Amino acid sequence: MHLYAREALALATEIKKVWQRRGWEGLPTVLFPPFLYLREIVALFSGDTVAVGAQDGYPGQFGAYTGEVSMAQLADSGVRWVLVGHSERRRYFGEESPILREKVQSAQAWGLSVLYCVGETLEQRQAGETFTVLRQQVREVLEGLPIKWEGFALAYEPVWAIGTGHNATPAQAQEAHAFLRELLAQMGAPADTLPILYGGSLKPENARELFAQPDVDGGLVGGASLQAPSFTAIAEALLQTP
Repeated sequence: MHLYAREALALATEIKKVWQRRGWEGLPTVLFPPFLYLREIVALFSGDTVAVGAQDGYPGQFGAYTGEVSMAQLADSGVRWVLVGHSERRRYFGEESPILREKVQSAQAWGLSVLYCVGETLEQRQAGETFTVLRQQVREVLEGLPIKWEGFALAYEPVWAIGTGHNATPAQAQEAHAFLRELLAQMGAPADTLPILYGGSLKPENARELFAQPDVDGGLVGGASLQAPSFTAIAEALLQTP
């Protein structure tokens, strides 16, 4: 929940200029602005390889769900992606597996690609429950659904490393990503090619080391995405990764 309309549009415009100037049109990029600014930013990137996504969506098409925005309405607005299961939705809004499963299914039914987020808290990590939590979050939401894998990506958000002063090491990130990739393979997903992004306080200072890990395919960028220079620096780090 950041930026006013003018600031959000200025940021998106600057990102568009940088991507065009540097010839980064082939770099898979999705921007997730607040609901209010979606149409304007979708229009800005019309015909562009940079996609626009929503930070959340409600299952279904229409109904008496005051304050919600449906997956159908998002698709109608030109949005191509939607975040599901972000750690803040889980923490502040109590979203658990049943509603997240509905969201994934509804989003794909309306033609939206899904970036599904998973991750453990500090207490869960200290208790040695990281893999148990990740397995539960993946299986309870995805198993048995007719997932269109070409329109799906996974993000690992170690909640304990977001705004806490704790940092995930590249080795810790790799361990979690490798576990998730193997888990997806067991479920019949094309795990070798499925993007698994890292989303725990990613910034220019740590991006290069994290992206160098074999199972870290990119980033779900938080606060560093609110400034074009830091967002650009993270993109550069990804492009320079062998």
